[in-house]
Amino acid sequence: MAPTQLSPSALLYTPTTTDSEPTVSSRNAPKVVILTTWIFARRDHIAKYVEQYQALYPGATILVIESFLYHFLRPFTLREELTPVVPAIRGILGDGANQTGKPQLLLHVFSNSGLGTSWVLRNVYQAESPANDKGILPQHATIFDSSPGRYDYWAVVAALLYGIPSSAWLQRIAAMPLAHMLSGGIWVWCRVFGGEDWVLRYAQAANNPSRVDEVCRAYAYGRADRLVPAHWVEAHAADATVQGFNVKKMVDFGAKSAHVAHARTDPSRYWALVADTWKSAVHDTKL
Repeated sequence: MAPTQLSPSALLYTPTTTDSEPTVSSRNAPKVVILTTWIFARRDHIAKYVEQYQALYPGATILVIESFLYHFLRPFTLREELTPVVPAIRGILGDGANQTGKPQLLLHVFSNSGLGTSWVLRNVYQAESPANDKGILPQHATIFDSSPGRYDYWAVVAALLYGIPSSAWLQRIAAMPLAHMLSGGIWVWCRVFGGEDWVLRYAQAANNPSRVDEVCRAYAYGRADRLVPAHWVEAHAADATVQGFNVKKMVDFGAKSAHVAHARTDPSRYWALVADTWKSAVHDTKL
């Protein structure tokens, strides 16, 4: 079934199951899975994650929020595009779904761009919440894939060129000046004017217990990732533990697994990580 387009960046996949009586497995499955994808992610790549989630949790609604370059050049556009997402989430989970009971939401974050999207989503969710609601995204489990990182000149250049195949060398040459211009602009902002590292802000926000109602989390990362080095991910997980978050799994996919490629490097291990994290979320629910 074709997804419903909520906005230019948000796609909603409704469940295809027609079971009228929930089974034990479906009662322990998430009602909503949110994927905040990496910049330049192709639809066919995203579809593979959607299909796997549909196989794992056929009764779940899957919300895909894509990341585009114009979101970084004009940040207000993402906020506008996420506004219709809030009633969609509330329509399934209801108001105050984060107060009691088992978690019903699984958040899957890809790369720094997906991390930024999740940060904006939390802000929009709070802004669009009624006055008598906490305004925090409902209690959930989180999968961090190739995230979080922080600003690094060459990592940003690599990220901006990531969506262009190495075989398309003319396109890469043409895009190179723009990539360096954007990364250089961030460097000047951070290093010369003392501006804030936005990626670091996103990472710190993900470890803020007053803003994140999370049961548990897991990290998937690899040693071949040139955009988000493994030691950055490990440092974030260590800080999360200090802040009181339940880091259930840290899975290093090794020296041959590159950025957002871990599901392709070892699919069995990757999807076992997802399933085990959700099982832990149901078991470790904060009541």
